[in-house]
Amino acid sequence: MALWDKSGIPHKGWTCIFMEDLGADLEDLDADERKDYYENCEMCNHEGIRYVHIMEHPEFDGQLRVGCSCAEKMEEDYANPRLREKALRNKYSRLATFMKKKWTLRPNGNYTLKFKGYYITIMSSKFKKDEYGIIFNGKQTWKINSLSKAKRVAFDIIDAHLQN
Repeated sequence: MALWDKSGIPHKGWTCIFMEDLGADLEDLDADERKDYYENCEMCNHEGIRYVHIMEHPEFDGQLRVGCSCAEKMEEDYANPRLREKALRNKYSRLATFMKKKWTLRPNGNYTLKFKGYYITIMSSKFKKDEYGIIFNGKQTWKINSLSKAKRVAFDIIDAHLQN
């Protein structure tokens, strides 16, 4: 039964507190395999929700994970849920482009990348095997346990900088 039909569930007055892209870390899978990781909308039971709007309501205990159409109805806003989802889709597209970039391995063992006019460096820890750190814009971030995760963190850091 869809929650739209269940008594005691508010239909309006919800707030989106966060959005999640369930496909962001599944770039190695093809489209059919990715669908196994998607969710059903908790409000209407629509299958295959990749971009999840996490909703709260003051008269509802807990959160609901819903698709864009239900988020629009729940918030009574037919513009911002689509804009949020579009922004998340665009971020995923930027991430996919970034992850294809070729990093330069320096003689000192550091990896560097010039991206949109900024240099970002990934360094191996001298003290712990398989630990990496990132240097960007004079700040350091450490304790990343793989090179691929370090590249993902590097994207998050530089993307946040570029979006501000």
